[in-house]
Amino acid sequence: MLAAKSPSTPLGILAAIVVVTLGTGIAGALETIAEPVSLGIVFIPGVLLIATVWGLWMGIGTAVLSALVFNFFFLPPLRTFTINAQHDIVALVVFVIVAAAGGTLAELARARAAESERRREEADRALEEAAALAAERDRMREEAIEADAVRRSDELKTSLLRSVSHDLRTPLTAIIAAGAALDSPSVTAAERHELSDAVVDEGQRLARLVENLLDVSRLEAGRAEPHREPVELGDLLAAARESIGPDGERVRLSLDQDLPSLRADPTQLERAFANLLENAVVHGEGQPVLVRSRLVGPRLVVRVVDQGPGIPENLRERIFEPFYRVPGAASAGGSGLGLAIARGFIEANGGEVEVESLPGQGSSFVVTFAAPTRPAVPFSDPSGKRNSPA
Repeated sequence: MLAAKSPSTPLGILAAIVVVTLGTGIAGALETIAEPVSLGIVFIPGVLLIATVWGLWMGIGTAVLSALVFNFFFLPPLRTFTINAQHDIVALVVFVIVAAAGGTLAELARARAAESERRREEADRALEEAAALAAERDRMREEAIEADAVRRSDELKTSLLRSVSHDLRTPLTAIIAAGAALDSPSVTAAERHELSDAVVDEGQRLARLVENLLDVSRLEAGRAEPHREPVELGDLLAAARESIGPDGERVRLSLDQDLPSLRADPTQLERAFANLLENAVVHGEGQPVLVRSRLVGPRLVVRVVDQGPGIPENLRERIFEPFYRVPGAASAGGSGLGLAIARGFIEANGGEVEVESLPGQGSSFVVTFAAPTRPAVPFSDPSGKRNSPA
């Protein structure tokens, strides 16, 4: 309980005088019932107290003062400072030893207290520094995350500008050229019809690009909230096939009978599957694309299988990034948004999509949904292009 620093010296002198005075009073009260020599023990607690609280030298001073008072009042000849026999010397030595022992122990204890205080302060500083470092680390982590987000945003903006500038320029150039040619008097009726078709085709291409950009924007902003309703998967896939135009002729549906209905946004899922079908047709190298669907345990699984060159393993996630185009692929001229939109809409409706592929043997885009408990509905392909279940 000792403080790391002893109290002031004037206060110690006053305390020494007080304890010596108290010792004198107590010894005087016991003088009639005890031997004078044994009365010296009364002064020892005071000496020990002063030495403990105020240190060694203040304790020795209190010991000397106690010895003088003990000699003056209780050892004959009384009322003199004459040293008589060995009693005075023994009392003085005892007082000094007590003072030295108490003061030394107190100094050791005080030194330990000071060391403990110093270590505590160092520990507090270390904790403060650790807290500051942790705060700095968190700040740097937040800055790194923010910088990464900014970098990704810049990359997306760069890709967007590059893609849009190219994808807008090409159809616009074609439309302008066709429009200018239509006004030429030398153009035949057949050529005018061909130019008109080109204008329509390029206009539709622009419309699809704008629609894709809007879809990506909504997905990136988290605003593509699905409007769920009962959806029959067979009808949905048939509609997706029809939406890709003449390319749909290459798509074959092979669906299990009595597939349950889904609760999903039909518009979003139709767009998602249309993009998957279009991607499969483009990469299918002219071969048919097979779409299979069946219940696998508690999951409803749809596979879109092409017979193209396959997808390298290191690109199977990148192909779902907006604006990413596989170098040298047949779709290198596309916008690079179709698969990103497909994954976004499928996940927004509670599904998952992944790729299985073997180089040179084609690719399979696997879409899974949790199987609902609604009654099963048989599917009848109105186009008659449905194969037997595989």
